[in-house]
Amino acid sequence: MTSATMDRTADSYASLGPTASAATSRLKGIVPWVAIVLLGALALVAVGLRGTPEERLLDPRSPAPVGSKAIAEVLRAHDVAVRVVTSLAEVPAEIPSGTTVVVTADERLSPSGITELAERARGADQLVVLLAQPEVVQEVAPELRGYPMPPYAQSAAAAGCTVTALRPGDVVTGATVSMLAAGDNDAELCLPVDYGDGSMLLVALPADEHRPRTLLVGFAAALTNERITAEDNAAVALRMLGQSAELLWLIPSGADGPDGGAGDSYSPWPAWSTPVAVVLALGTVLFAIVRGRRLGRLATEPLPVTVRAAETTESRGHLYRRSRDLARTAAILRAGTRGRLQRRLGVARTDPLDTLVTAVVAATGEPRERIQTLLADTEPATTRDLVRLGTDLADLERKVRLT
Repeated sequence: MTSATMDRTADSYASLGPTASAATSRLKGIVPWVAIVLLGALALVAVGLRGTPEERLLDPRSPAPVGSKAIAEVLRAHDVAVRVVTSLAEVPAEIPSGTTVVVTADERLSPSGITELAERARGADQLVVLLAQPEVVQEVAPELRGYPMPPYAQSAAAAGCTVTALRPGDVVTGATVSMLAAGDNDAELCLPVDYGDGSMLLVALPADEHRPRTLLVGFAAALTNERITAEDNAAVALRMLGQSAELLWLIPSGADGPDGGAGDSYSPWPAWSTPVAVVLALGTVLFAIVRGRRLGRLATEPLPVTVRAAETTESRGHLYRRSRDLARTAAILRAGTRGRLQRRLGVARTDPLDTLVTAVVAATGEPRERIQTLLADTEPATTRDLVRLGTDLADLERKVRLT
């Protein structure tokens, strides 16, 4: 096998790897998909930033219909400092006077948690318990019983009650729990249910050694954003919660619940954002793996039949001869010579032909016009001219190797 044949064989194997243009083309195909993934991630972030908080009942941070952000903002506008906590661990061990403590009493706060909160609030101005479940009533005041109410229920007009939050004739809607006395007690029951059964929607418990003055509120839904403007709900809520300079509002997150679980914490992200983010992340990783494999070099496999390079070269020569395509044959001869000369003289493939011609002239001392003619200019008109061109190119390569 001749040196020229070996060099051409090496060139054919070197061309198996991706060319610069092929890699660029594949990268251009990746860019739109990467842009789509990035735009999806940005859209997810935008939706998360614009999303409403979790729809927790009576959450003063939430603008959702069941939240209580409206009444909290009005209180702040009236110079009441509203502070929101989500667990007993955030509540001070001793709450000083000048503070009203509010708690949303639902399934996320255990009976022991309510008792502990009342103990810590002994020094506060008052404790307001917003009842979401009737079972809480007996835990706070054993002499009372609580009963669930339909959401459309409302109170009769207030009358004969000394609770400062009420005015004669006040009517509230959004009843959640009604209360009845089950024995002797010193509690004051106000706001009768508009059913005539004697049950009340507001109970005031006097302070004792275990708790401050306590209001059991059976119209908790009246404080939601959806119902705060109905009837006298807003006025009653402002008088009830705005009596102190500071308002400490406990929204149980579940950490103090009956099962002691971590529960759900407040988050500005929609509930579906986590699974969507996971799917996008997995899709991005899989896409990167698949596309990354396609950018590697092609895997070569052993040929089923080994053909000597000399036979291949000779067969190709016969094909070119039969086709009588002298121009293409000359172009192939010149391309092979140029490639070998570039490697020999250290000329980059991307450099212009003039650079290679200059390097060959310097190495061989041949006239520049002859080198230019051999490497690029003329096309053979006959087979004799083609043979002469091949001989001259081989001679030129030999002279460069001898330098």
